[in-house]
Amino acid sequence: MKSLVALFPLLASALLSAAGANAASAATNPEGFTGVFGGGPLYITSKGASANITELQNSGFTEVIVWSVEVKPNGDLNLNGEFPLTSNGVYVGGQTYPDFASDMARLKQGKVRRVTFSIGSSNVGDWQAITALVRSQGTGPDSILYKTFAALKAAIPAIDAIDFDDENSFDLPTTVKFGVMLGKLGYHVMPDPFFNASYWTQVVSQINAKRPGTVDGVHLQTYAGGSGNSPCHGWDFGDVPVFPYVWDRDKTPKQTYQQMDAWHTECGIVGGGLWLYDDFVGTGEAAQYAKAVNRGVK
Repeated sequence: MKSLVALFPLLASALLSAAGANAASAATNPEGFTGVFGGGPLYITSKGASANITELQNSGFTEVIVWSVEVKPNGDLNLNGEFPLTSNGVYVGGQTYPDFASDMARLKQGKVRRVTFSIGSSNVGDWQAITALVRSQGTGPDSILYKTFAALKAAIPAIDAIDFDDENSFDLPTTVKFGVMLGKLGYHVMPDPFFNASYWTQVVSQINAKRPGTVDGVHLQTYAGGSGNSPCHGWDFGDVPVFPYVWDRDKTPKQTYQQMDAWHTECGIVGGGLWLYDDFVGTGEAAQYAKAVNRGVK
């Protein structure tokens, strides 16, 4: 009996050590997302939106990024200048595409775990409007931005995150306040840079300093203006993982796998994705690209 009793502290110590090792492993190996950006095919009925949603939910991608949300000077949201989402802080998307909200939820009936809405792109005006509105109204419950994004979340609870694709404004104080506001509303934030790494590093660190865990991933553009970018060099966000995105016009599914695998080998990426679903919608390539990315980052 004495020997068994003596073993208990050793056994407890071993269990605690194992738990600590597992916790450390989880901390250094965050769960990633493999995603794809998509525009009009995700909501335009004449482009087969319903069938496209079905294709994506079964493709193997774990994140779908709806592109691109425009923010008007009055705080209204619109998709690509053709689909009004909100007006005066009220969701109006159902007036144009009644199935849109339910389609976003339907994505998650398959492999998709995260639905993200992307703000900005190369459009001049979206992030300038956000800056002006934050400066004039703040981000409290009475501000139009708060009301707008609260209404969007209430109407489409399937939305998990907001992608920050600011390519021409770069106002740090207002961007941080906007990100913290989104965190309070239940969104995650995912920056989407292709240059200006020092700025984006500050965005991530300052948002998470004020509201820890709000930024939980970075969509890094490695195509077009971001050609030559690597998640392994020059884009260090501490414990926030970087998910590199490639363009189907640059890379076949095989080349996509090879690139993701190389990055995974070099610096352990756990996610990545594709720009742009609109290029290969309905061709069967969605599943091929998803398989390429998923294999490459494991």
